Amino acid sequence: MRRNTIFLAVILVFACLASASAHPLGNFSVNQYSRLEVAKSAIRIRQVLDLAEIPAFQEFSAIDTDKSGSISDEELNAYADRITPAYLSNLSLTLNGQPLEIRVESKNIQLKKGAGNLQTLMVKWDLSAKTASTQPANHISFRNDNYPERLGWREIVVNRTSGIEIFDSTAFGSGITDELAAYPEETLSVPLNERGAEFSFVSGPLAAKITPLQNRDGHFTAAVQTDRLAALIDVPEITLTIAFFGLLLAMGLGAMHAMSPGHGKAVVGAYLVGSKGTPKHAVFLGLTVTITHTLGVFALGLLTLFASNYILPETLMPFLSFFSGLIVLYIGLTMFKTRLFSFLSLDPSGHPHSHGGSSHSHDNHSHSDHDHAHDHHHTHEHNGLTHTHDGHTHSHDIPDEISWKSLLALGVSGGLLPCPSALVLMLSAINLNRIGYGLILTIAFSFGLAATLTVVGLVFLYGGRIFDGPKLSQNRIVQALPVFSAFVISCLGAVICYNSLS
Repeated sequence: MRRNTIFLAVILVFACLASASAHPLGNFSVNQYSRLEVAKSAIRIRQVLDLAEIPAFQEFSAIDTDKSGSISDEELNAYADRITPAYLSNLSLTLNGQPLEIRVESKNIQLKKGAGNLQTLMVKWDLSAKTASTQPANHISFRNDNYPERLGWREIVVNRTSGIEIFDSTAFGSGITDELAAYPEETLSVPLNERGAEFSFVSGPLAAKITPLQNRDGHFTAAVQTDRLAALIDVPEITLTIAFFGLLLAMGLGAMHAMSPGHGKAVVGAYLVGSKGTPKHAVFLGLTVTITHTLGVFALGLLTLFASNYILPETLMPFLSFFSGLIVLYIGLTMFKTRLFSFLSLDPSGHPHSHGGSSHSHDNHSHSDHDHAHDHHHTHEHNGLTHTHDGHTHSHDIPDEISWKSLLALGVSGGLLPCPSALVLMLSAINLNRIGYGLILTIAFSFGLAATLTVVGLVFLYGGRIFDGPKLSQNRIVQALPVFSAFVISCLGAVICYNSLS
């Protein structure tokens, strides 16, 4: 009986994972679509507004006017009526330089299931504007200035009716997303950002040497993404078995997230190359990432809940990314300076030093600047590049770069940028009144992320010991590896800063 219970729990968890679809443009996005259709006496506009999970969650308090915790059709329609005038006021349409009045013909609003029991919100308007003009050729200008500060997809399409020809258009005659129903996967990293369009139209055939309306070379590949982390909170009932498998899956998803590009593996590896680290350093690094990432998720979640009227959570992400890159850049430059000076102090024999301008060669005990006997003696302890001269010991080896301060800074930079899926998980937990379970899942996810980075660090630590042999340690290329790794860290930090600014 117990085996059947466990089996059903696993099936249930995986079924929830398969059914929770995250917004393709990301949980923060506000997406808009405009289609202008030109007729002889009017312009019809199809306007679509698509709010992803987090901006939709922020609007629910305004929609749920009776504070019942659930949203009725009446509340949805009333919300659409309230936002329509403000939304239309940010749409501008002119004919030959004169503004046109945009009227609402119909509207529709609906909620769709998103990631982690959160919902997305979509509003569609059918609008129109009269275009009475006696001119043979007319010029139209359209602009959408709604949500200028929000990230998302913005698409404008121009169509024509029979007897109308459109030319010199800055917009295209074909769409990409089928009114935000399916996004092209190959352009999700750089979403379309069409805020305005201008074109001319005539009744009848086009004159020669005029550019007619062009179609867009778009690919209609629906990008369906699944937010498996947020789906862990969206189970009908939390039993001990489901919670156990949920924790395992959260740790596994954290590990998979760490293996995706841009999560500090290269920085951790480059940091430990040539450094005299120990397993406890790698473990400390992992714990720092776990704590920082968990605190970051909660801080951003509280901001989303209580301060979104003053600052948008997605606007903080570039600043957090820049600060993270700045930490990495500082660590890299500091290490590069120290390791470069150590490397330059080494000659090919690995035993360089000087005393007051007098060069010493320990192969034949000759002196280049003077020719007299020394009554002092030189003893060499070949433990790395350590020398003892008259009881004074010094070393030309690469210094121990591992410091708790540097490890703490590196761990903070690795966990500073919260994963949007973890943020959706926390908002879902609050929405479902499962805050404790959401906290545990978030910690498990962060632990999986940090554990992967810790394993990467241990691999580099133990892998680097192959260069500790007496022959390899004298190799000039091996001696230069710590310098090169510090240079790589500096470059990675600079790239992170540049990407966050752009």
